[in-house]
Amino acid sequence: MAFHRVCSRSARTDFSTALVFFIAVAAMVGASSALAEVAVAKPTGAVQPTPSAQMGPAYRYEKGGWSYVHLEGTPAQIGYQHGFLLAAEIEDTFHVLKLESTHETKRDWEFFRESSRKMLWPHIEPEYQQELLGIAKGVQAKGIKLDVWDIVAMNGAIELPQYYVPWLNKREHALNAPHISAPGNCSAFIATGSYTKGGKIVIAHNNWSSYADGARWTIIFDIEPSKGHRILMDGLPGVITSQDELVSRK
Repeated sequence: MAFHRVCSRSARTDFSTALVFFIAVAAMVGASSALAEVAVAKPTGAVQPTPSAQMGPAYRYEKGGWSYVHLEGTPAQIGYQHGFLLAAEIEDTFHVLKLESTHETKRDWEFFRESSRKMLWPHIEPEYQQELLGIAKGVQAKGIKLDVWDIVAMNGAIELPQYYVPWLNKREHALNAPHISAPGNCSAFIATGSYTKGGKIVIAHNNWSSYADGARWTIIFDIEPSKGHRILMDGLPGVITSQDELVSRK
């Protein structure tokens, strides 16, 4: 298993309900104009921490119900900025993902930490390892007691409880194991031309998120790596993949 910027599926929890994102490329509902601004220049009122080697030009601002973070630099710097700017949101999301994972599988959080360390970590590409380590250091700099194994387990909150645990239960012939099956995948459609007002592009995406996850899926990441393409994507605090397929590359 390995992490990638865009996940090919967006499976969530069994008790999930559909959360639909309607996006117009020219004017995303409630957020598109702000999304476009992110790629151009830092808006007035954006929060930018005191410049440092780790924080660089990173900043954050809120608009239209979304939190926008600009992350820039090496993988380690991008991770640190992510953790520092979204520390409170990461801690909050951690508690949600921990509750969902342990409740669904009947396994304690230490199991997920150890699985992250022994099973996931060796297969994560070095640049993503540096980014994940950076997130942990960023939240710790804000006084939050999470380490890299908590962060990796958050990033594996689909793979570990929904795929790895059922496989492991079967392999170990676990007694009284809960029935776990990955829910349906996401779906989407795109319309343009005569099908839309003014001929603009409209996309609807159903990601089958739980209410708890969806309420926190409100981060727009503007990532400008020192090497590679700049991207914009939506996502969860503390998670380095979009898992929603809403990604734009510049």
